[in-house]
Amino acid sequence: MRDRDRLRLAFLADPNSIHTRRWLAFFAERGHEIHLLDGYATGITPGLHQQVVVRRYAALGRLRIPFFSSLQGRSALRRALAELRPDVLHGHYLTRYGWQARLSGFHPYVVSPWGSDLFVTPRTSRRARWWARATLGAADLVTVVSEPMREAAVLAGARADRIEMVQFGVDTEAFAPGPAPAGLAQRLGLGSGRVVFSSRALKPVYRQDIVIDAFARLAPDTSLLLTARNAEPGYLAAIRARVDGLGLGDRVRIVDEVAEADLPDLLRLADIVVSVPTSDGFPVSVLEAMASGTPVVASDLPPIRPVLGPIADELLVPVGDVEATARALHAALDMDPARRVALATAMRDYTVRVADFATNMERMEGLYRRLAGR
Repeated sequence: MRDRDRLRLAFLADPNSIHTRRWLAFFAERGHEIHLLDGYATGITPGLHQQVVVRRYAALGRLRIPFFSSLQGRSALRRALAELRPDVLHGHYLTRYGWQARLSGFHPYVVSPWGSDLFVTPRTSRRARWWARATLGAADLVTVVSEPMREAAVLAGARADRIEMVQFGVDTEAFAPGPAPAGLAQRLGLGSGRVVFSSRALKPVYRQDIVIDAFARLAPDTSLLLTARNAEPGYLAAIRARVDGLGLGDRVRIVDEVAEADLPDLLRLADIVVSVPTSDGFPVSVLEAMASGTPVVASDLPPIRPVLGPIADELLVPVGDVEATARALHAALDMDPARRVALATAMRDYTVRVADFATNMERMEGLYRRLAGR
């Protein structure tokens, strides 16, 4: 890339999130200069792209007093940005990181809500509502992943003419239909029966308790796979206790970690994927399953219905409804083979058309250039 085409991009985001890492890695590999600003002394796990430069600052001042602490944090962030002089500042997640972008006073800045930070958090307090409105209203660009999220962003204070649709996206070459590796189910301790994969994190918002209770109503030849990756310790312990209390210990497998490279094979192994959170933007995990041609039982939420509704309305369930979730899992597992093939084709076609990762990131690159005046 020629020097005049190279952008200097600064990000405020969770350095350990796979979504952050994928996004930053794409632009680093395109040849742009990428800086990740961390104000919370985050312990960064291995795997961050080697060309991403991490710059630390203190988001919370030494005086832990409301307002004064924010002023100290703002000064530290402003000093860091003055030294970096990025072309664009991008806050991933409205709460915390988007708020920090607004607090900095830097322009142009982008804010990308992820889901609950837009649909849930602003309703929790006046302070949260004020910060959401201030952050979204002053942003030079807001990116969203669904029409319901666009509508929510406008209601929360964003300018309609500054909102663009950009998906986090899926690598549609890696996530594609195909057979799972021989012996994978046995290596995971799942046996030889049908497999339900609940790919979301073990956190309260993802309602894995509903998944467990619904799974308990399925036939004994089915197994359930979950992952403890990014789990909340207390909720993980509660889920383990629930599994034991229902006598499902021999049918439920909670793996400690799932390597990113292994996820496509797990989706090919699964007969059904389940995702039933209380709120969502549009989860990449659902798109990955769709790209793999694996049926998805999902919460009937505004961002999900426009996608899955026209394809498989019977697989959408009310939030928190154990019986409905169990019925949908039954229906998906017992689906007619011809219907399953047609469903897999429709889901795959949608994902390639709308949510291909490279296509969306190239679109985002154009938006960065527009903001930077390139």
